[in-house]
Amino acid sequence: MIAIGFALLGAFSQALASVLHRLTNVSAREGGRSVFQSVGFLLRHPLWLLGLAAMGATFVFTAVALYFGQLATVQPILVTELIFTLALRSLWLHDEIAARTWCAAVLLCTGLFGFLIVARPQEGHGSPSAQGWIVALASRVAIIIVLLVLSKWGSPVRRATLLGASAALVWSIDAAFVKEAADTLARDGWGGLLLHWPVYAVVVSGVVGTLLLEAAFAAGPLSASQSALLIVDPLASITIGIELFGEQLSNSPLAIALQAIALVVMFVGVVLLSMWAPPTMEAHRKRSPRSVAVGRGGGTPEGSGVAV
Repeated sequence: MIAIGFALLGAFSQALASVLHRLTNVSAREGGRSVFQSVGFLLRHPLWLLGLAAMGATFVFTAVALYFGQLATVQPILVTELIFTLALRSLWLHDEIAARTWCAAVLLCTGLFGFLIVARPQEGHGSPSAQGWIVALASRVAIIIVLLVLSKWGSPVRRATLLGASAALVWSIDAAFVKEAADTLARDGWGGLLLHWPVYAVVVSGVVGTLLLEAAFAAGPLSASQSALLIVDPLASITIGIELFGEQLSNSPLAIALQAIALVVMFVGVVLLSMWAPPTMEAHRKRSPRSVAVGRGGGTPEGSGVAV
């Protein structure tokens, strides 16, 4: 239960950071600011700094969740970031969320918690061996390279999907590094953490994953890259948790069948939610009490604001 609670906190923090940074980035682009002026605007903006703090909290919450729980439990739960984002946009930004979008969110939650109930992930043998790391990383790096090569051709949807899938594989590796780093911290303290490789691997994989994710967002529709990311990441994390950390899922024929059904339901919810979510936040003139002002000093001229 501790792992589930902190995983949900991590998902909420990431959703909060996403909303805050999107709002402030839209505002920073207004008024014909240059790139350097926009950066200066963001560094002085309280909401952007709050979003940065939320990103830090996401990492801490996720690390604690991975310390107390399994990759097969934590990583699927992080998909609920989509639902928290919808809730923030509805309750805070007063965005109108269509009924079908909420139905997709319910479908996602049903599949997610159905999987966790049926699978009942259990801790494994603990720390993986060096050979285990080499085999796991080499196999996944090979798949990532293939996906990157294939992403050079095809439609924007195909390219965004393949790049999103490659980013998801990197994030699953990053989650394994975070879990190993958390175990190292608990065992050897801060001094020992800095003397071992996992913490540095977290930084490298985090940078690579972020670059691939940005490339996926730029290559094609958000619905394609986001769906690929949120479908591949849980699956990849479940397999790497079983392979490296010896995590165990219920393996009776009935349990395996129900787990597969639950994951399909969850992934259908992810795809529909990615397709039916409200448009990306945009700045435009709109006289409405529902407009959200995020300009300098909290005000906007002539009723201008950020409407979602």
